[in-house]
Amino acid sequence: MSTQHPVELAELVTHAREGDPAAQDALISAHLPLVYNVVGRALNGSVDVDDVVQDTMLRALDGLAGLREPGSFRSWLVAIAMNRVRRHWQDRQAAPGGVEEADRAPDPGADFVDLTVLRLQLS
Repeated sequence: MSTQHPVELAELVTHAREGDPAAQDALISAHLPLVYNVVGRALNGSVDVDDVVQDTMLRALDGLAGLREPGSFRSWLVAIAMNRVRRHWQDRQAAPGGVEEADRAPDPGADFVDLTVLRLQLS
């Protein structure tokens, strides 16, 4: 991405903003490695990296009309990525339980097994 001239980037953003699919594809393709790098490091290689990257790119495309300075697309995109990472962590902290908590929960089948063994012994 560092080889792209700022004027070329601004033109690409302008065309993408106008709905040009080729410009949108080029913009996303050129910046996808950057977003993967930022999100991957921020989430420490979590399995959710792909989801957060996809959400970031969709939000960027949907929000192009709100970008005031097309030449600042890169920093704007990184800000979106970091906001999505923050949101991901907030959602994870707010979610009740998780896989770790489910592993610690008592096995509901254990009660049935214990009761069955007890009944057989009483019979």
